[in-house]
Amino acid sequence: MTRATPRPYVRQLVPATDADRARRRVLAQLGATVGVLLATKAYAFEKRRKLRVRIDAGNATSTLAEFVRQTGLQLLFEADAISHCTTHAVDGHFEPVEVLRLMLEGTGLTFELINDRTISIRPAPAAPPPVADASNPRVTPADTP
Repeated sequence: MTRATPRPYVRQLVPATDADRARRRVLAQLGATVGVLLATKAYAFEKRRKLRVRIDAGNATSTLAEFVRQTGLQLLFEADAISHCTTHAVDGHFEPVEVLRLMLEGTGLTFELINDRTISIRPAPAAPPPVADASNPRVTPADTP
């Protein structure tokens, strides 16, 4: 007895109708919208999350490198401009921006958010000189007769 060879499965392609194309376009747009919403929600969650950090006090260059390692954020700074500064220790659950605020408080350094993943560290601007009060001019010894 001879076996009949099986016929390969052949699927006949049917041309897509305008309704099929419209349905596919709507589903693709819906999928893209859902993807954007999920990414936005994940980004918002990422910004608010608190991290467990433990950074010892020390030279700003090395402690900021440890901040990068523990938070995964990117820092921009000139090493020469901050190498003379000593940062404070931070230990606990904090948002990344709060960690930097605690580390840099009173050090003469400040930070600025560049985007959601990048922060710039730089020396704090000098305090402006005091403004002379016109209603109470000072008299100096050179002004007296």
